[in-house]
Amino acid sequence: MTPRPRIGLTLDADDSGGRYELKASYVDAVIAAGGLPILLPHAQDAAAAYLALLDGLVLTGGAFDVPPELYGEARRASCGLSKPARTAFEKDLLEAALASRLPVLGVCGGMQLLNVVRGGTLYQDLAADAGLTGHEQPAPKDVPSHEALVAGGTHLAALVGPGPLPVNSTHHQAVKDPGQGVLVAARAPDGVIEAIELPDLPFALGVQWHPEAVVRHDARHLALYRGLVQAARDGRR
Repeated sequence: MTPRPRIGLTLDADDSGGRYELKASYVDAVIAAGGLPILLPHAQDAAAAYLALLDGLVLTGGAFDVPPELYGEARRASCGLSKPARTAFEKDLLEAALASRLPVLGVCGGMQLLNVVRGGTLYQDLAADAGLTGHEQPAPKDVPSHEALVAGGTHLAALVGPGPLPVNSTHHQAVKDPGQGVLVAARAPDGVIEAIELPDLPFALGVQWHPEAVVRHDARHLALYRGLVQAARDGRR
């Protein structure tokens, strides 16, 4: 039997409870796509060692914001909670993964960090900065609440097809200025960037929604994880 590609999943941290956390849907999606989930606690000085174990990487989302100082802005009141230890670890891990051409999928905040490490910026708050609302849906969070319009000719379109894709929406920040070499692969009907990719790499994709959560409503979302696992498998050869 061919070994499953090892896919790293970054963990969230509940600092008040002294524990790491991860929604089971991430693990389920990696397994369903044929990968082996490897959970990654925030040991910043071990990022290179973790990377040596992995065939692919998922930067997961969470209820926190990328520090605006990382993209050259002062924090405004509308910016939310940061988790500096998590972000520092993920930034080191992501930069090393991109440098080594390791397949990467960024989900929600993971997409935002992918843009930032390429020199891009974020809206600290869509309502305050751009006058846009409707991207923080109420519970249940795994139900599609709007469409993402997938651009033809992109890697994302090759995975899920071009045109409208129903997505869930649980964010108050978003990509503002795409970073160097960042291609916009999908937008919401109001223009908010919903997906980005790095065409100079074999697989480097970020999506603003949570495909692992909404897959039960549209099976196309699992193709993102299947694409990551296949790219990880190809990278082994």
